[in-house]
Amino acid sequence: MPLQRDNEIFPVVIIGAGLAGLTAALHLAERGIAPLVLEADQLYAGGRLSGGDAETFTYGERTWVFPSEHGIHALWGGYVNMRATLERFLDVALIESPGEMWINRWGQDVTRIEAGSAVRSRWLPAPFHYLQLLIRPRFWATITPLDFLSLPGFLVSVLLTIGFDPIREGRALDGLMMREYFRGWTPNLKATFIGLGKNLLAAPQENISLTAFIAALRFYTMLNRETWHPHFLPDDSNTALIAPMVAKLEALGGRVIYGATAQSLHQTEKGWHVRIEDAARRGLRSAQAEQVILALNAPAAARLLAASPDTADEAAKLHFPGGLRTTTVRLWFSKAPTQAVMSGMLTGEFKFDNYFWLDQMQPAFQAWHETTGGSAIELHLYGTNKENDLPDTVMVVQAVNEVQRAFPDLRGSFVHSAIRRNSKTHTEFRVPTDDSLHVRTPFEDVFACGDWIGWDTPSLWMERACTTGIAAANQVLISRDCEPYPVMSPPKAGVVARRIGGLVVGGRTVMGTPLRLLRRLRKR
Repeated sequence: MPLQRDNEIFPVVIIGAGLAGLTAALHLAERGIAPLVLEADQLYAGGRLSGGDAETFTYGERTWVFPSEHGIHALWGGYVNMRATLERFLDVALIESPGEMWINRWGQDVTRIEAGSAVRSRWLPAPFHYLQLLIRPRFWATITPLDFLSLPGFLVSVLLTIGFDPIREGRALDGLMMREYFRGWTPNLKATFIGLGKNLLAAPQENISLTAFIAALRFYTMLNRETWHPHFLPDDSNTALIAPMVAKLEALGGRVIYGATAQSLHQTEKGWHVRIEDAARRGLRSAQAEQVILALNAPAAARLLAASPDTADEAAKLHFPGGLRTTTVRLWFSKAPTQAVMSGMLTGEFKFDNYFWLDQMQPAFQAWHETTGGSAIELHLYGTNKENDLPDTVMVVQAVNEVQRAFPDLRGSFVHSAIRRNSKTHTEFRVPTDDSLHVRTPFEDVFACGDWIGWDTPSLWMERACTTGIAAANQVLISRDCEPYPVMSPPKAGVVARRIGGLVVGGRTVMGTPLRLLRRLRKR
């Protein structure tokens, strides 16, 4: 059954209603090109920002209901195109993070330092702004005299980061992993930055490449102080962001079909025929489109293109990044910690990687705090399959134990837990190269967007999804002689970082390092 009337052709079909797909759809609809958006999930749009079944439990003679989501996401200082999208189409008042806690554990020793505001301080310029941690007395408890022996290796790594832009240069250097970054570092300092890498790339350390780590450091923190400044949505992702985006799209004439999974693409004289599995009707449907935008996660895009006779041959030449699983654990307590910064990073021997105090962010959890005096926290696990496969009871025990280690005044106050195991769709980030799928695909009138799609911008995650979403919409607009939207670049590197970077790039031109060194490391 076709989705349109006889002889009707959709101007654009967007496959995937995640952040990238909805961003592209809104920018098209605002210019008068109303797209059809296909979403495989039967209930929720949003992809990795999607909602879920509410978490309900009884406490204090009252039934409590809390929204569920894939996990808390932050908008960082470099998320310029995502912020522009929110300003164009929605009215969202973001919550500024006052600081970010760094909690490190070795054995029974736990150290805590609020590091975010120190890094953003206006004392030292990037890339030396991390030295501002030295003026925090608690920071000295996290390092040992031996760590100063890492200084030469640390400086080499910093210079490599400043003078090598993997995304703009299109160099993935496959085979070189993050561990190469820490050659000559002491175990303590190495463990700290491994934790940083896991948090920046939401992946276990075994799955983080060297170039992905360098790209993340450059985008989030190394080149500009203000890029390390997170803001949070004022409610769960579905309520605050995705549902309003869908409502705005429909108000502009667009349409989202839920439970619709694209099975194959077939090129026709008039564009593309999209074959769709309809979960609601339990059958196959079809749609004819002049142009198509792929807004899928990498594994799903690989399957669709391989299953389509008109795209399979070219798709076989492309490199698709893998997908990763993640797990979030939410814990409710009858007490609130006395010193609880809104969010933070867990490193060292902690099993979980970061945390977010939900009662400082979202209305439902704020009501829990106001009524019970308690608190609620969300923990993220970027682990291996073995770690993600732990039984619920084991994972909850680990989570409660780690929270109580980090915040001892919560001992004996645990109330309830909820676990969300996310499917293997999170991008294992790989720097896009010539053999990656880019916004302009090898297929006529087919464009792509997503956090793994190639485009000339050194951005990651939600910002990359929005950037490529706007870029994909622009390709359609330009082909129809419509005015495209501006695509902004992340904030410029600081003056000192730019000058040092220029010197390093000049040295690379003359000496061929550090890329020659990296190639030698890859051969080992």
